[in-house]
Amino acid sequence: LNLASRGVKLAVLERGNGIDQSPRATSYQPCVMAEMEETGILQDVKKKAMINNILSFWKGSGPQKEQVAYVEKLEGGDIFPAALNCGQPVLTGIILDHLLTRYNSQVFFAQKVEELSQSESTVTVVCSPPDDGPKTTYTCSWLVGADGAGSSVRKLLGIEFEGFSWPKEHFVATNLRYPFQKHGFTTANFVMDDVNWAVVTVIDDTGLWRCAFGVRAGLTNEQIRAELDEHYKHILPGWPGEGYELVQLNRYKPHQRCATQLRKERCFLAGDAAHSNNPIGGLGLTTGLLDAGPLGRALAAVINGKAPESILDVWAQSRRHTWKTFTNEFSIENKRMIQLGGYSEDPLGIWKLDEVSKEHGIDPWIEKLATPDKKEADLAMYKALEDKEAQLSTRMKQWNITMDPLWMAQYEDPEVIKLRLSLRPQGTKGSIPAE
Repeated sequence: LNLASRGVKLAVLERGNGIDQSPRATSYQPCVMAEMEETGILQDVKKKAMINNILSFWKGSGPQKEQVAYVEKLEGGDIFPAALNCGQPVLTGIILDHLLTRYNSQVFFAQKVEELSQSESTVTVVCSPPDDGPKTTYTCSWLVGADGAGSSVRKLLGIEFEGFSWPKEHFVATNLRYPFQKHGFTTANFVMDDVNWAVVTVIDDTGLWRCAFGVRAGLTNEQIRAELDEHYKHILPGWPGEGYELVQLNRYKPHQRCATQLRKERCFLAGDAAHSNNPIGGLGLTTGLLDAGPLGRALAAVINGKAPESILDVWAQSRRHTWKTFTNEFSIENKRMIQLGGYSEDPLGIWKLDEVSKEHGIDPWIEKLATPDKKEADLAMYKALEDKEAQLSTRMKQWNITMDPLWMAQYEDPEVIKLRLSLRPQGTKGSIPAE
């Protein structure tokens, strides 16, 4: 959208036959709402979103839950007084509508990228449809690969995806209807347990909620459906209540990985193609959107002759630096906290040092984060969150994953900079690369 709104003709190649409707991201913090406002989609998103204003921390396996802490999402100040929840397919539909109805853009579905080559001035990709039909060749001046953790673009560029995938578990995202609020749940919830942990958030005003939890690795969707009640009976407050309606279910493998470079000549990686972290805390799609906004503005400035190509390297270095030095550890610590890593029985051995953790390169993180003293640290955190100032301080960390609003100011209209600064709480600068 930031390219299209600046007069750049573009095409989007999507592997699927349409917008992916599977359960995916749902939560958007104020830092990304500022990006949505600058991009011009926030008002349309608000029409289809739910307010997400309180994150509650719960303990207790079974129908009786104890709220041990809560945080109000006030880091957006008066402009964004709360976060938003909206299913990723809904957000994608809004972006697609803007692209096709307001700008000179094209979207081609059922296009799997199979070949990629570059020259000094162009990028060529060859795509095939899923039905083994004729291949199509596309040529462009620049290419952005935002094609997920299994990115074909990244693989064809020969860029490594450093890090690890969590080997002993899968995550499961379910969309269901159940009266969570009747039992005291707020708009976002962490259920903390070494086995039956969960993230529960409201999705829309029809009573649809997201409940994400973990299972042992290797189960299929069908096997998970068959044992779903065994998970829900520990997670859902007031179980069994009046029953639940399962709408969707999908499992996936959580990662902590980052590409070794986000730019290679005329090609870029963004979102999960560039870096993938576990979603606890909502830093997956949020980080991806915060990649896309600045890249679109920078690339448009280069294409329109307003900025040198060197700013594209600044973008690539900054986004990788931010993920490596903040987002990755922040998401791992969120996962440790919700799974009580370091001081629970942990029957799957997720936070235990063994040959599997050593083989996958997880030992340094277990040794750093999952220590026995974390029990006291977690209890101290719950206590500290009784103070509203402590709540706000915790939430303000979200702005660390944005880019400095002035990072390319010399190439932008002063009024654009003025708007961007007005959307951020005073004193929040975002991240720039380390010298």
